[in-house]
Amino acid sequence: MEASVLEYDGRPYYELVIRNFRRQLPLIQVSPDTWIAYFDSLGDREFIEHCAKILAEQLTDCEVLVTSESKGIPLVHEIAILLKHPRYIVCRKERKAFMKDPIAVKYRPITSSKELELVIDGRYVPYIRGKRVGIVDDIVSTKNTMEAMEKIVQLAGGVVAKKATVLVEGEHHKDVFYLGVLPIFKKT
Repeated sequence: MEASVLEYDGRPYYELVIRNFRRQLPLIQVSPDTWIAYFDSLGDREFIEHCAKILAEQLTDCEVLVTSESKGIPLVHEIAILLKHPRYIVCRKERKAFMKDPIAVKYRPITSSKELELVIDGRYVPYIRGKRVGIVDDIVSTKNTMEAMEKIVQLAGGVVAKKATVLVEGEHHKDVFYLGVLPIFKKT
């Protein structure tokens, strides 16, 4: 795997390679000396399909998959098709009026300046209770979102069997299977 911090050399793009599948990611300056490779998989059906095939191999012993909205949804949808799962669970980023007995966990994702809430409708508990659950996300940075999903699974009576993501950014987490590293670029 690649280093998680690279020297910024003025290039406009970073080439992401996941098992010979390539994407050009624009480098976005986020502070005077720091750039990130902007990864947005929404709408990239070919990339999602490619990554889903690899991740599905790691999630075969999971009975149900859980993700958070929104970028995790197409990925988990494709993995669920490959694993022949009839359903997957999406953790919403806010309570909805239609939810009955929701399970909610507060968390703070790296992309937000304030604490948020991750929620599932209580009607989904029977799909999780007593099941081996795979938690899937597109990118794991601080791991806050993934930990909130893990807590929801536990509160719903499920057992987290695997955690998987397409990319890790920054710190690598030993308990999360990932396909690649999204480096941070620093000017020296």
